[in-house]
Parts: sequence; structure tokens; C-alpha cells
Amino acid sequence: MAKTGVLLLNIGSPRTYQVPDVKKYLTHFLMDKEVINLPFILRWPLVNLLIVPKRGPISAGNYKKIWLENGSPLTVYTVEFAEKLQKDLGDKYLVQVGMRYSDPDIPSALKAFAAAGVESVLLAPMYPQYADATTGSSLREVERQIKKLGLKLKIKSIRDFYQHPSFVDPSVEIAREHLQGKEIEHYLFSFHGLPESHVKQNEGCLVTADCCVQPRACDKPCYRAQCLATATAIANKLGLKKDQWSLAYQSRLGRDEWLKPATDATIAELAPKYKSIAVLCPSFVADCIETLEEIGIGGEETFHEAGGKEFHLVPCVNVNSSWVNQFARLVASQS
Repeated sequence: MAKTGVLLLNIGSPRTYQVPDVKKYLTHFLMDKEVINLPFILRWPLVNLLIVPKRGPISAGNYKKIWLENGSPLTVYTVEFAEKLQKDLGDKYLVQVGMRYSDPDIPSALKAFAAAGVESVLLAPMYPQYADATTGSSLREVERQIKKLGLKLKIKSIRDFYQHPSFVDPSVEIAREHLQGKEIEHYLFSFHGLPESHVKQNEGCLVTADCCVQPRACDKPCYRAQCLATATAIANKLGLKKDQWSLAYQSRLGRDEWLKPATDATIAELAPKYKSIAVLCPSFVADCIETLEEIGIGGEETFHEAGGKEFHLVPCVNVNSSWVNQFARLVASQS
């Protein structure tokens, strides 16, 4: 009997933290029209003449701060998660990693499936909330590569596990373990930002301040509504009251209007009010430059400079055994 393929999809990371490799990665990433939604004639000079030359050296320095002995945290944790997931699922499955903008890439994973005689593949985008720039772009790239390689694969996909117990429960478990014995006065849930224009592509989204709390708000699917649903699910499991937590968006790029409030501004505003805060980043399943450097280093500096005392970054689910086991059950139920 043929094995079922499981393809874990994620953004990816530069091959090294050296400037040329970082620039190559940023160019590949930012030239995706789903990331910067401009015509090619405008996107190319913006990316290659303005953004990458300026951000490349800065990003390289930031990657160096958080680089692990065997590579980028995002890649290291994703590959290790795949190995543990493979062991949990057993021989009936073949688990591969396909990074959207780096190695191990999607074509290599698809070729491995073909070589192993895999006929059906379950696509597993490692983005808890749906965004066209992440989940959408990754799924479309898989379809494009299957066609390009001339493969005959039946594909299904796991989508939007933003409030599924397989993700929420391990997130809560990790937060409790990491914060045990610490007096946390406020919890901040920081999600990767998106331009407002991306969210407004869904009719009725971002129309009013409370549209994301309306019944069936996540059905569109709406990234902003799903972020709120994720934070609410985790906060409820942690037993937090409404005034004990807040939500913000990080990693803004460019001059467009992005989802608000911004994480850096929110952290600065929280510092005079609370001596200690904990920050969770549940739009990521693996720690990366956005969590470890932007929040863990930059966010902590902002908090202390604004008068705060104790800053705690809660790790992502990474390779947590509960996360591996529960995600394996989710895979088995949908394959």
C-alpha cells in the first residue's frame, strides 16, 4: 500500500546570516506578488533598489543574533518537528518539509514523494491563521510545482488550525511551564502583521471596530478575526480575564496602513502600567527572527526603556511533544 505524503509548508530562512544570503532570501520573498501586491514593473525596483539594499545588512545582523549552531531557528525547529512527526505517524506516512522561499524547498519534497511512490499528499501549512500571503501563496506554489514537474498527486490540505486544540492546548501548556513561579501582570498576544488592504479583500472585513467578534467572522476566512479567535482561545484556557490581556501586530513593512495596534507601540504603552508582562506569538509555530529578535530582543529593550521591569517571551510550540502528538492525530484524522 502506498504511503501518504505529509508536506509541512513554511516561509523559510536564509541559508546563512551572511549579507549576500540574506539579500537573496529577502529578494525571493518580497518579489512574491502575494507579499507585495504591486505590478512587477513597480515591485522590482521597490524590492531590488530600495528595500533589499537597505534591509539586507540590518536583517543579516539580526539573524546573527539568534542563529543556532546548526542553522536558522525556523529551519532547525521545522526539520526537527518533521522528524518527530514522522516517528509518531509511522511507516504509513512520509513527512517532508517544503519551504516557500528557501531550502529544503517544495520541488525537492515533491520529488521525494514521487520517488517513494506516494500518490496522495496532505498539505500542512504551518500558519495557524489563514493569510493569502502565507497559506495561500504556499498552496498555490505547490500546485504550480506539481504541474511544472508533471506529477500526478492527489492533494488535500489542513487549513487554519488557529483555535484547534492540537495548537491551542500545547500553546497553553508551554506558557504555563515557562511562566511558572512568575507574577505576570499582563499578557500580550503578538501576531504577524498584514497590510489592511489584504484583510479588506474579504467583503465586510475591517469595516467596524467590532466586526471580528461578530458570529461567523472567521468563515471568510479573515486573518484579523482568526488572530482574535486564537488569542481568545489561549487566554480563556489560561484563565485570563479580559483586562489581563491584549492583542497587537508586529513586523510592519513599507508605508501602507497595517493592522493595528502595533506591537512595539503597545509594549511601550504597557510598560508604565505593568511591572511585568508576558508576550506570546501564536501566529508562529516555530521560533524565528520575528519572535526571538524582534520581540525577544527588541521588544524587551522597548519595555525596559519605557520603564517596565520584567519581560517574558513565551516560546512557540516548536518541537514540544504534546504539539507533535496532537498534530499527528490531526494529520491522521484528515488523511
